[in-house]
Amino acid sequence: MKACAMERGYVICADCIDFENLKDCRKLNNIVSKFFGFIFRTDRIGNLNRIREVGLETFKEEKRKEGKA
Repeated sequence: MKACAMERGYVICADCIDFENLKDCRKLNNIVSKFFGFIFRTDRIGNLNRIREVGLETFKEEKRKEGKA
């Protein structure tokens, strides 16, 4: 995924304009990603949508305050 974003000139997948709904991206939303999300209890697409809403720096600060970064 990181290579995909970099090839397109994006810093992170949240910057991608190819998919309005990130769930439509097969690189983000596939069985392997779902498995890792379940194991590590993460919501990658939810986090990327939050980054789209508030920006990366605000998102990082939110996670710091939650003790997750």
